[in-house]
Amino acid sequence: MAAFKPRAAEAVHLDRHAECRFMKITEIEATPLRIPNVSSKANDGAQETIIVKIHTDAGITGIGEVDASPYMVKAVLEAPSSHNWSLSFEDLLIGENPLDVERLWDKMYQGTMYTGRRGLVIHAIGAVDFALWDIAGQALGRPVYELMGGPRREAVIPYASVHPAIATLPETERRTHELMERVLEMGYRAVKLQLVYGDIYTDADIVRLVRMARQTVGDQMTFMIDVGYRWTDSKAAIQTVRQLEDCNLYFVETPLRMDDLDGYARLAEAVTTRIAAAELLASRWEALDLMDRGKVDVIQPDVSRAGGLTECLRIAKLADDRGLLCIPHAWKSGLTVAAEIHLSAAACNVPLIEFMVPELWPSIIRSELVEPEFTPRNGVIDLPKASGLGVRLNEDIARKLAWPAAQKTAT
Repeated sequence: MAAFKPRAAEAVHLDRHAECRFMKITEIEATPLRIPNVSSKANDGAQETIIVKIHTDAGITGIGEVDASPYMVKAVLEAPSSHNWSLSFEDLLIGENPLDVERLWDKMYQGTMYTGRRGLVIHAIGAVDFALWDIAGQALGRPVYELMGGPRREAVIPYASVHPAIATLPETERRTHELMERVLEMGYRAVKLQLVYGDIYTDADIVRLVRMARQTVGDQMTFMIDVGYRWTDSKAAIQTVRQLEDCNLYFVETPLRMDDLDGYARLAEAVTTRIAAAELLASRWEALDLMDRGKVDVIQPDVSRAGGLTECLRIAKLADDRGLLCIPHAWKSGLTVAAEIHLSAAACNVPLIEFMVPELWPSIIRSELVEPEFTPRNGVIDLPKASGLGVRLNEDIARKLAWPAAQKTAT
């Protein structure tokens, strides 16, 4: 039998693949980005971000970001080693092969356990993890979801995440109705109404807004709400959620304070509507607490904050073992949207992804920082075919927003 002879393009790729098997990480670069006029009163994490680049000796660079304070994350990534349980990211990663993504996640976790294990260090690991998966996909010429065990579906369903700004109640009602109509016109199949208003509106006001929104979108639309940790006791949450049962909500997000695990359990057992939470968690161990003790029906790890794609896939599998859904949180640039798409493509129990709609919430970081934009068609986003995460950084926008060149003070 004649020996296999690859075509020229295939031969180049095979040579490249062989070369990349031995590539090494050479540099970690962390750049905070910030819009000029940040408002500390805005409920908007897309006013800033941090871009983490992992460089290699093969000329491949991966990019990542995380939904956490860019300046704090930069400090974590650039801190020097203290001792063997508090190592720097540079000491942990330089010289390593970036293709060993899961092993490097565990190495970062163990090597920073003195100051890490949760919180900011996990967030920083999440940004690095994005970049490592991006490198792996580029090196192997495959989209990340294929390296993570997918695809399990040919397209993902984004839910439009809409947020009427705080105003008078009549203005909020008008704006809510307008946003729901826009979502219908744009062809979305699912929508989440963010009612993150604290005690500005009464529970009765919230019920009225939800009923009006459901009437506007109709019975066929998958409809959910986010009330932003509204209630401080489970009985108040139970009373209001029960009033909304006939609205057929897909889930109610973050009804109680994040650490009120027993309250979440009481609420979940008292209502038929799915209870969702987890956008703030860091690591699968916090997710386990929320699932096993908090009894939530939907776990919502932020794809970056929770520890990146590696950890979120672990969380999704733990949820699936328990018969629960995993629907990731995301309110950042298109880089985070890309990561969500790959997670949904790789995990069987991620039926929806959060989608910050650029046309409905103008943000230069969301709409211009990376290319291409993942635009839904007929309510779905086709899986990307490009290698890696499938997006590239708009370097001009990154330079324009780089801190400290951008305005540093918040209003």
